[in-house]
Formats: sequence, C-alpha cells, structure tokens
Amino acid sequence: MSTGRTLGALVAASAFAFGVPAVAGAESTITALAELPGSSGSGAWGVNNYGVAVGWANTAGTSHAVRWAENGAVTDLGTLPGDTASRATAIAWNGTVVGRSSSPQGSRAVRWSPDGVITALASLPGTTHCTAESIDVHDIAAGYCAADSSASSGRAVRWAPDGAVTELGALPDSKVSRALGISYDKVVVGWAQRADGSRRAVRWAEDGTATELPSLPGGEQSEARGINNGVIAGKVWVYAQGRGVNHAVRWNADGTVTDLGALPGTSGAQSEARAVTAGGIHGASSVAGESQTAEGRYTAVLWSPSGVATNLGTLPDAGPGTITFATALNASNVVVGSSGGRAVRWTATTPRQH
Repeated sequence: MSTGRTLGALVAASAFAFGVPAVAGAESTITALAELPGSSGSGAWGVNNYGVAVGWANTAGTSHAVRWAENGAVTDLGTLPGDTASRATAIAWNGTVVGRSSSPQGSRAVRWSPDGVITALASLPGTTHCTAESIDVHDIAAGYCAADSSASSGRAVRWAPDGAVTELGALPDSKVSRALGISYDKVVVGWAQRADGSRRAVRWAEDGTATELPSLPGGEQSEARGINNGVIAGKVWVYAQGRGVNHAVRWNADGTVTDLGALPGTSGAQSEARAVTAGGIHGASSVAGESQTAEGRYTAVLWSPSGVATNLGTLPDAGPGTITFATALNASNVVVGSSGGRAVRWTATTPRQH
C-alpha cells in the first residue's frame, strides 16, 4: 500500500507562482506545479477532465509517481513494497492512475486507486519490464511488457480491470510493439517495428487486431501516441532533401492523415503530437505536443481542430536551450507537460478561426 503524503497549503500556493501569457494574442497561461521536498526535477504526463494531473518528481535520490490536485497540492503515490522508484503516466476520469513501479531487477505495471492504494498488474511470461501507459473510462489499461529496458524489445499489451494481461496482435512482420494510448471505445494505438527496423503507427481494435495507419508522402517511420473519439495524435518521420524531419500529425476518424506541421515562421522544423482532446464524445479534437521554434528551441504547442498552432510558452526561468513539451490535455484545453525540467500546467484557449 502506498503511504500517500500530501503537502499542505504552503506548497499548493507556491504551485501557482507563475502565470504569464504564453504567446501574444493567445489566452494561455503557464503554471509550475509543486514538487516534492528537495526535488530537483519533475514532469507531468497525464491529466483528467477535473484538472487532476499525474507524473513524477525526484525525491531522496530517486523518482516517485505523484498526483497534483486541481488546486496544485502534490501527493507522493509511492512504490510497490521493495521497489525504489515509480512513475505515473495517465489518470482516468475517476482518479485511477496507472504507470510503473521499479527496482534494480526490473519494473512492473501498476494501478493506483483513487485513494492511493497501489496494485501490481500482471506481466507477460518471460518479461521483467512492464509499463502501463494509458487508461480508459472502463479502467482498462494499455502499455507494454519487455524482457529488458531497451526500446528495441517489448510487446503491446492491454490489462483488464482485474489486472489480467493480454498481448495485442502484431503486424505481419513485426516482433516489437508498444501500446501508448487507449480510448473510451477500447481502441488502442501505438507503434510496431517492421522487419527492416522502421516503426509504424498502429491501431488495435477491441479484439486486438493490428492495423497500420496511413503515412504522409515520403514518410518512412511513424508513431501514434494518443487517441480520442477515433482521432489519433502522433508523428511521421519524412526523409527529404538529405535530412529527416518529424511531422506532427492527426489521423482523423475517417482514416485520413493530416500534417499539422510546425509553428508559423519556421522552415523544416521538427514537431510531434503527443495527445488529443480527452473526454470521449465531448468537444472537437485539439492536439498537444511540441515543435521547434525559428531559433531551433523545442516548445509546447496546441493545435486547434482546424490545425492552427499556438506556442504555449515556457516558464520564465527556463534557460536558453531547455526543452518544453506537452504530454496530455483534457476537454477544457488544460494541458500538462514539462518546461526546463519542471512539471507544468497550461490553461489555453485556441485562436479564433477565420
């Protein structure tokens, strides 16, 4: 059982120390989320429609999964007994959190109940590294299990509410796969590695059948990271004119793919979409992720349903060269992520469409 430690109002108040416009003309503010005592870094990876965020924070020489309440108070979610580290990756509407708990021997996928009780999820036979990456409204989680911690191994899996694990189907010539997102209709997305070593974005139906998602012209690799109401967010790697560029993309519910591109005023910039609007059938599909600026710095971006990109901005004390990115958003366009190694929350309104 986790010994959830909630820091009081003093820490909660400090969480709202930064509220600055993210970009001229856009209604958006950035907030640094509270850290654990003595922490030297943190990152937010999930948020639900109540504005409750989850992620990780450094503490006592390791990192622990944490939950940030809507008012900014931070709770250490702890680890499984005997483990030394943990990380939270997603939170459901009802407050259930998923992620992993780790030791030097490996990692186990875990689920934290809304009251902070931690439970290990089943692992595939022969694996020692499992992570739950996403959870839906039915308490079904998706992620992967692997024999080691490298990115060149692992199989996409889905966990039932009782913690039982099922391996998802593979593309015809793939042996490695990762599930990264799951929607309210039990559809899972992620990627599978082809025999030639390239990664291809995949959608798994409720029955576990894998389908490769379409690519952009010239696209040689792709990954899907988030899904909602049939709309999928991710990236496609395109090699052209002697260099490879990641393009943020949205796979639409009708099966087509849209190149979201980078921020205005950039040429050949890298971009990546990580999440699509949460909340099931509610609202249109905004997409969050990151893009290089004209100066080559990575910054968090929110793309409107029509594809207009907004720079969400960085923390005021994020130094030159530091990276800012968005990892999740909810139905109210509350976005979470990281800026300069700190967990942050943005409250954003997409630009008016003309």
